[in-house]
Amino acid sequence: MKRDIILFLMIGLICMIAGCYEDKGSYDYKEVNEVVVDGLGDRYNVIFKKDTIRIEPDLAFSLDSLNPDRYEYEWKAVPGLSNKNPGGVIGNERNLEYFVELYPGSYSLYLKVRDKQTGLLWMNYTTITVRTEIARGFLLIGEDEEGFVNVDMIAMPNDTIVLKDLLSNNGLPQLRGPKRIMYTSTSSSVTQPYVKLWIATEERSYYVSTTTFEGNLANTFERLVYSSFDMPAELNPVHMIAKTRTGSAVASRMVVCDNGYVFSVSLYDGEYYGNPVNRASQSQDVLFKAYPYIFTTPGTFSRAIIYDTDNRRFLRLTTSSTYATELLDGTDDIFPWIQPENRVLWYAENTMDVNGGSTYGNSFALMKDTEANKFHVYKFYAYGNGSKRAYYEINSALATGIDQAELFAFSSNRTMFLYAVGNMLYAYDYNKGYEKLYSVEMSGEITMLKFDIQSNTTYNDLYVATYNSETGGTLQKYVLGTDQNTFELIPDERCCWTGLVKVKDMDWRNSTK
Repeated sequence: MKRDIILFLMIGLICMIAGCYEDKGSYDYKEVNEVVVDGLGDRYNVIFKKDTIRIEPDLAFSLDSLNPDRYEYEWKAVPGLSNKNPGGVIGNERNLEYFVELYPGSYSLYLKVRDKQTGLLWMNYTTITVRTEIARGFLLIGEDEEGFVNVDMIAMPNDTIVLKDLLSNNGLPQLRGPKRIMYTSTSSSVTQPYVKLWIATEERSYYVSTTTFEGNLANTFERLVYSSFDMPAELNPVHMIAKTRTGSAVASRMVVCDNGYVFSVSLYDGEYYGNPVNRASQSQDVLFKAYPYIFTTPGTFSRAIIYDTDNRRFLRLTTSSTYATELLDGTDDIFPWIQPENRVLWYAENTMDVNGGSTYGNSFALMKDTEANKFHVYKFYAYGNGSKRAYYEINSALATGIDQAELFAFSSNRTMFLYAVGNMLYAYDYNKGYEKLYSVEMSGEITMLKFDIQSNTTYNDLYVATYNSETGGTLQKYVLGTDQNTFELIPDERCCWTGLVKVKDMDWRNSTK
């Protein structure tokens, strides 16, 4: 009790002393520079890798508004709760001008203004929704202005829009030598997990995200192969059968790589490729090098024909084959499956030509006699066991420059194929006894020829890509005339796009994935 009384008296004494102390301090109150951040807008709906966000905020400074060096700015996109994509800082200037590379999703967009003299931070925010318009349209692979591989897209959500430089900053190294672009599509729950977009180049083939086009060095084909054979270190797909004429995926997939390896898989078991099938039934342990194209019927896919470049022969495959089966020639056949010496496969194409009862589409092989410099056309039906439909010998004297051509396209509705040399487009009518050659001069170097047999059912639409230094890459749609006695290419004025990559290949995408 005594200790409590002493403690009470001490507390009282301290309070008396504090009360007698004279406060002689000097207080200098300064006005704080306040910043009001406004004018960001309510909401922005933008398209991934198409739109640019431009915002000029309204900033009010209570004190020093004339000194721009006093302030720091940061525009930061913060993903919403359901958005698993990364956000980040997208600008450090007062006014924002940002080409949209944020992955599709919803974000809060903050503008932070920091007063460097006081260290105080002021901010406000708006919202942005990034969407993608790449579900339907033509994918184009080619070279950009610096000679690197890039992808543009003629997207067709409602109105046609052009998406450019889709591979820029996507996580892959810059590549050179574009070859093919291959979209595998989806049509059911079976194929949906295995939808891929393949980018094939002279250096490497990778698959990238079908939504963001993001890729990484692990996205290679050899990681999908589980074989008892000794496999090369790299397997680069350059052609694959993964969808029908309509652009819908099939439940089986067949792939040929640039080194001639061929693989087949049923997606019901997953996308796990086993032993290569580029080996014949008579010598199953010996691998031959296949031509980098698979003959099949675009209307449906259950059978295929591949070409053995080592032994100059065509062989048959099914979707469940573990090796290829030899095709035998008859004495009166119109052309041979087993080629004579010095005759090689020069060009290959699947079409929707239905001549001869080929409901699902005939295939064409342009053959070349390397010593005589003569060309031949084989037309056959890859469905079933493989049926020969027609043979034509090309009049080399009439077909100007054909031996210099690297680009070809076979019509589905005419006895005609087109080829290009420089800026000259040639159309050769190979109808026996009525052979003719037509030519058209284009405004630039022709870089691609392709008939569209997937986005419509007329099969007369020809896409021609050209390039010149002024307009860059140009893609023009033409309609091939149906008059069998003449040649007419009618340009579609609504379907001409400039400023593209130097187009090498195109593929149709008709999917939500």
